[in-house]
This record gives sequence, structure tokens and C-alpha cells, in this order.
Amino acid sequence: MSIEFKEKREGSVYTVTSHEGGKLTGTAKAISDGLEWAKITDVSVIPEYRGRNLEKELIGHIGEALAGQHIFALADPELYSVYEELGYLRSKTSFTYDYNVTHETFAEWERQGLFLPEGYRFEDEFYPRKSFIDNGNVVKKEKVGEIRYTDTLEGASIEEINEVLSKAFGGHQRDLKKTEEVFRGSQKVEIAYDGDSIVGVARAVTDGESEALILNVAVDPSYQGFHIGWNIVVKLSAQLPGFFIFLNTHPGAVGFYNRKGFRRNRTAFCFSPGTMPPEISRGFHLPAGYRFPDEYQN
Repeated sequence: MSIEFKEKREGSVYTVTSHEGGKLTGTAKAISDGLEWAKITDVSVIPEYRGRNLEKELIGHIGEALAGQHIFALADPELYSVYEELGYLRSKTSFTYDYNVTHETFAEWERQGLFLPEGYRFEDEFYPRKSFIDNGNVVKKEKVGEIRYTDTLEGASIEEINEVLSKAFGGHQRDLKKTEEVFRGSQKVEIAYDGDSIVGVARAVTDGESEALILNVAVDPSYQGFHIGWNIVVKLSAQLPGFFIFLNTHPGAVGFYNRKGFRRNRTAFCFSPGTMPPEISRGFHLPAGYRFPDEYQN
């Protein structure tokens, strides 16, 4: 009897289930903004179907449901090779925020191999690397007044949000319609204002229960250096009590998050649609097949 797969989407939650003769044999779940970013949150196969390649099929099907998006996953070691066969690479820039987790719990998770030591840097990160985001010509403000933060899109200009995102990530103009769709479709937002002008943004998508994915943390380059980005992340995270909060950043911000209460994921994988130039990919991904020394013993 053959395995059948069914797909379902409810808001930000994507689910693929596998069945044989009407019997549920496995599930794969993900949270997604529907356009750009997603994170696989669960891959589960009932015991008697393990070892039959069903995990790979489920991951492949959830990947098809999320086609065109950047997909992250925190993988069990026994599934590393499965993700790699499907084109995923280990992520260097993925973090989990400890807003809701004690240091004792993180220490235990580190012993289990889920996280890298606090402040960890890979060898090539000890040396200067030219950022793919070039904001070198921006004139930064010497001082700012009181920055106001809000957790609603009510009264916010999508055009201004889009402009902040465009400026923060190298000046490449984002698609306004896409920005509007992903922000209005996000369960949580945080926006920073200087007077009536938007100077920083972030958003999060969740499964409504336990998993959250923080996205589009951006500050107008002329306002960087005033802790606005950090305040946005803290305030956005405070809207997510009890959630496991995942965040992926760009290579230039790794040192920032290493110092700010985030823990670097050791088991994160990423699938990026399209082809990323090698000089950029090296900042985001470990080489194909990469293993830490202790993983060769398993």
C-alpha cells in the first residue's frame, strides 16, 4: 500500500501529513509569512515507519508547499544528511532568543549539542569581511530625541516601512505590495518612530501556540547606533511570552546578537531559493557536509 500526502494551510501554519490506508504515519509542520520566509517546526514519523525514508519525503513535501521561500529548520542530527540531500546547508547566522528561557535550560541544551557556546564565532568571523550591505555613504545622526515604540500597524505608513527596509538592506528598493502583504499578515509587529517618521521596524509570524519567527528587523541607517534595533527586538519578543523565538540575521550582525542574550543555533539548516554567490553564501552558510568534531563520533 502506498503512502499518500496531504497539505493544509491555516494562516501562518503549513502542515503536510502522510497516510497509509487511512492511517496517519507522519507529519511535517512549518510557520511562514506566505511569501519570503519560513521555518520548519516539526517533523514526526510514528515508530513503525521510521527508517523507511518517510522523513525525507515529508521534508520534501513541506519544502514544495513553501516553494520560493527561504526555509529554516532546527534538525535532529540523524536528519542532517536528509536535509543536505534536499539542498539545505547549515546556517551560521541563526539564533534563538532567551527571553523566555532560563540560562540553566540553555546550558543543558548546549550540553545536548543544540546551541553553540555563548559568544561563539567561527574562525573566519575573527577577520574583517566586507558586508554585502553597503551603507557607508549614510550620514548618521549625532543625537535623537525620544523614540516612540508601538506594536500596531494602525496609522503606520506601509510606504515608510518599505523605505526603512530598503535603506537598511543596502538601498535596494523592495516591492511595496510584498511588504504590505507580509506585514499585514504577521501576527506581531513593532515599529519605532522619531516624531511622526518611522525609523525602525520588525515583525513576527507564529503558530499561535509555541513557535515564533522574528523577521525584517531593520533600522534606518542614519539612526543606527542608538539601540533602536535592540529595543525593537526586546519589545517584539515581549509580545511572545512562552514562545520559542527564532531569528536569522545577516553576517554583519552576528557579533551584535552574540552580545545581546541570543544563543547561536548549532543544528540550524537553511534552504535558499535561487543561487547565492559564494562570497555571500560563506557568510550565511557552512560548507556542504560540515560537521563539528564531536559529531564525527556519533
